[in-house]
Amino acid sequence: MKKQAAVPRLLEAVREYIRHRRDQGLAFRKETDRLGWLLRTLGDVPLDTVTAEGIQRYLQGNGPATKYWRFKRRTIESFYRFLIRQGYVTRSPLADVAPPVLARMEPYIYTVEEVKRLLTAVDLCHKDVWVIEPQTLRMLILLLYGTGMRIGEAIKMKLSDADLAAGVLTVRATKFNKTRLVPLGKDLLGVLRRYRADMAKRWPCGDGAPLLVDRRGLPLPRQTCEKSFRTLCEHVGVVRKPATAYEQPRLHDFRHTFAVNRVVTWYREGKNVQRLLPHLSTYLGHYDVGDTQRYLSMTADLLAEAGDRFRRYAEVEKKTRGKDVQKKK
Repeated sequence: MKKQAAVPRLLEAVREYIRHRRDQGLAFRKETDRLGWLLRTLGDVPLDTVTAEGIQRYLQGNGPATKYWRFKRRTIESFYRFLIRQGYVTRSPLADVAPPVLARMEPYIYTVEEVKRLLTAVDLCHKDVWVIEPQTLRMLILLLYGTGMRIGEAIKMKLSDADLAAGVLTVRATKFNKTRLVPLGKDLLGVLRRYRADMAKRWPCGDGAPLLVDRRGLPLPRQTCEKSFRTLCEHVGVVRKPATAYEQPRLHDFRHTFAVNRVVTWYREGKNVQRLLPHLSTYLGHYDVGDTQRYLSMTADLLAEAGDRFRRYAEVEKKTRGKDVQKKK
């Protein structure tokens, strides 16, 4: 019978597991973050005292269960398979954790009026301790709202990726390892040029420099952007009701807003939306049109435009049929 190894504490076990996975050639960044949250939730307790209740508390977090719950569970499953192979434990506490009913993520679609309020209030709610400065947060919001880029794409962009003369951004090796071109509208391009001219007076402007910078001239930390934006939303009253609902308005929701606004505009212009949808998919950097359809939330505007278009179509059909009936008579 195999003798059980000495049982380490949770921190030591997590470190050993991370080393093991990285020795296998894995970056293991997201999983490392998740295990860090496990430690923050449970503390550095003896490994054999971790209970199903503790794991449930970590998986559930502070709000309704989401799709992220599955990612956290997979991380814990893999972690405990390693621990069992090492002989540190004999079973996983996950065996006693029932999967929850996952809350559905509803994207927040910003109105034009809300975007104006957010941009106006950036200076008012800014705090001196913030790493991100008001003009940069304003530029980030405009860039996401005007292009539909992912937040991760925007904050990783370098000056060499921005052709400010031609007004085109190059998003390199992003999701699905694809590179795409993102043209900028005239107004957005003007704002970005002025922002970069202002930043150039304070920080180096080599090709490797970040397009958007924090107060030290470094790339923007995503967590800082999200936290500052949440404070801004609360300041101007742009919040989902009830306040405990899953996923309050996020920076990523500007991507949903961009997609919905584009489709609504096409409807209003009488365009063939089905034929144009692949173009939107390409612009957003999606693998196929099906991925884009997730962004097309059924807002009141979108439904109204679709209904109005169908009504006009039905009226034309009715008149055509009436003429056919008259001819037959």
